Amino acid sequence: MAGNLLGIGYKGITFGPIEVLYGPKGVTTRYTAQCLTIQPLINYYNLIVQFGASGVFKGLDLGVDAATSAEEKTLTIEFPGVFTSISNIISILYFDQWELITNENNDTIFDNQFIVGSNSPNSLGNPILNYNDKVVLSRLARDGGTIADAITNCNADITAGNLVAPVAGVGPYGGGTAGGQFQAPGLSSPLDGYGGTAPGQLGLEILKGQTEYEKPSYVLRHTSYCNAQSIYNSSIQNTNCIYTPSQLLTEVGSGWTYNLPPRLYSKIAQIPFQYAAQTEQPYYQWGWLKKITREPVLANFMVEVNTEYVLDLWSTLRYATR
Repeated sequence: MAGNLLGIGYKGITFGPIEVLYGPKGVTTRYTAQCLTIQPLINYYNLIVQFGASGVFKGLDLGVDAATSAEEKTLTIEFPGVFTSISNIISILYFDQWELITNENNDTIFDNQFIVGSNSPNSLGNPILNYNDKVVLSRLARDGGTIADAITNCNADITAGNLVAPVAGVGPYGGGTAGGQFQAPGLSSPLDGYGGTAPGQLGLEILKGQTEYEKPSYVLRHTSYCNAQSIYNSSIQNTNCIYTPSQLLTEVGSGWTYNLPPRLYSKIAQIPFQYAAQTEQPYYQWGWLKKITREPVLANFMVEVNTEYVLDLWSTLRYATR
């Protein structure tokens, strides 16, 4: 149990035994409150409902006031969680729920770290697209036409000062000609079993309109429950900031009523890093973006505090780092 304690102080109410209900979705505490008159029970329920309690009234058909204990009004109360005293105090309970879910979306192939990332080794080369290939094929995807048109337009942009010229061989700006010009993609790539290249295959796919790929991303959702009078989990510090994986695990791994479960902690720690293209690495960071918090109020006056952390390669030009 965690929380603050409030005095009850309602005269004439007799509290019944505590029952604790266990199940795979959590624990609930149930007890009864009895009184000869209905008003103290109404006042008591109006107090505890704001702390997440639900209740059932019985005996209302016997009149507002009872003459004997046999006609007492009964309020059956249920609280989420466990507590052990009801006659003098009730507890403001705090809860934390953690979910690791995914966002399903599509993105351009030129943001695919397997294709352009500088630290994504694979059997087709590392990366599949060098600087020359990425610029030419992205121009083809944007403007259409032919590969020859894309090469001509890219070289014109070198003269206009709109593009950095490629260099021959490997390196962040590799793949171009010895004279610092763009050329057909794949000329510096290893051949496949049929005499072609991976960049050449991507060029064919772009000509067919295949310019996107499925890009699911992990989302860690933290939901806290408290009452409207509480300041539990009310901080907005580091909103819209990028957390490194270790910074995230530090924030969610301690300090809560219920910290991130070990199962999710272990899974998050195993997610492999991804890297931007070499020419773009200074402007991207792999990490978890902390989204703005939402606070809807539930029917029982409990506040549901939702915060999400989304894993991706985030632009450090657009978001601050933790």
